[in-house]
Amino acid sequence: MATQITFTGLTTEEFESLVSACVLKAILNSFNSLPPKNELENSILTRQETAKLLSISLPTLHDYTKRGLIKAHRLGSKVRYKREDLEIALKHIRISIK
Repeated sequence: MATQITFTGLTTEEFESLVSACVLKAILNSFNSLPPKNELENSILTRQETAKLLSISLPTLHDYTKRGLIKAHRLGSKVRYKREDLEIALKHIRISIK
């Protein structure tokens, strides 16, 4: 059941400004809760960015991915790599070399 609220003593302009202020506050709170843009950009890498980061060629990256040394993620037809997965793979490779 809908409740009806009646405002007295407010003009239309005053009411609009109150609603606008509340909406703006809610939008700003939503944006403030998002992680910074550079964190999002750095967490998912393209094939080129990954190869450059690891100092390997694209065919080598493809080979490592096929062999399961590095975990890839498909986004539609695109292949992406998570920075966290790369760090885990590098730690695993370093441990197995020792």
